[in-house]
Amino acid sequence: MTAEHAAPDAGTAPTDEAVTAALAPLANGLAADDYRLDIARTGDFAVALTVVAGPEACADCLVPQDITRRMAEQRLTAVRRAPWEVEVRYPEGH
Repeated sequence: MTAEHAAPDAGTAPTDEAVTAALAPLANGLAADDYRLDIARTGDFAVALTVVAGPEACADCLVPQDITRRMAEQRLTAVRRAPWEVEVRYPEGH
């Protein structure tokens, strides 16, 4: 195998597209209650997730931040089996 056709390195970080796709079910669930999920890569295996409330957001529909973090970690680990750092930010008052 030449270098350009070599298998990806086991330590290679997933692409931004792969991260977004992995978190799409979480984003879609939030969108159903008028929240947007903003994803920022903070490292190869680290993300900051910011939940932004829309004008019709259901304040009582958000699960606790630690549950959102665990769900995100599970989705990301399914893409790349590595420990992930996930920071979750909720709108003020949640």
